[in-house]
Amino acid sequence: MAHAGATEEDDGTSFLIRARHLLGRIRRCFTVDHFDVFARPVDPSLGFEAPEGYAFRFGTSADVEGCDPFHTDLDECERREGVVRLDLGHRVVLGLAGDLVVFSMWVNPRNLNIPGSIKRRLGPHQSFIYKAYTSPDHRGKGIYGAGMRFVLADMAREGKTELIGYAHVKKKISRRGLASLRFRSVGTFTDMDFPGWRRTRVSSELASCFPEPLERSNVMSTATPLRSGS
Repeated sequence: MAHAGATEEDDGTSFLIRARHLLGRIRRCFTVDHFDVFARPVDPSLGFEAPEGYAFRFGTSADVEGCDPFHTDLDECERREGVVRLDLGHRVVLGLAGDLVVFSMWVNPRNLNIPGSIKRRLGPHQSFIYKAYTSPDHRGKGIYGAGMRFVLADMAREGKTELIGYAHVKKKISRRGLASLRFRSVGTFTDMDFPGWRRTRVSSELASCFPEPLERSNVMSTATPLRSGS
């Protein structure tokens, strides 16, 4: 009987160990990501001056196709997708050092669209910036902020009044760049992801600012979270 009791105790300990391991695997598979959506009014009198040694302009399909992956983080697949985005009416801001593209940032004039998370209609007075990237060789020179000022100046010329951006809570560089231009949070959303299951929770503040959710077209992904190198 003593042997049988020891076996039952060992089986119970083994079960607890297996259960803890299983719970640990579940926790590792279950991810929760928090994001802020930011907004900034457009100053109608705002002008634009590029940092010394750089020039900014909107890019063409040929520009996107010719981007260097190291300096823009656009591989062959993303360059093809970028051309499609331009055909859909998006715009790409390019920062150049001489003839070399060292910064890119995309502008969606119609929707706040973060694939896998949220898609909501913008007002006619708004634009949404996403997928910003600065070449590792050109960081720390204010290029990201200059790219946003370039968009703000263009919006001022068009009579638009509000620029929208977003960032993960842990993307400190992106958040510093947004804060430096006085973007303010207008709400949050949270992605909860588990194999075979994904949900996005939108805060009431964000839903109030962007009340019209949209179905996805499935044409392609149109945004990814701003990178730490943005």
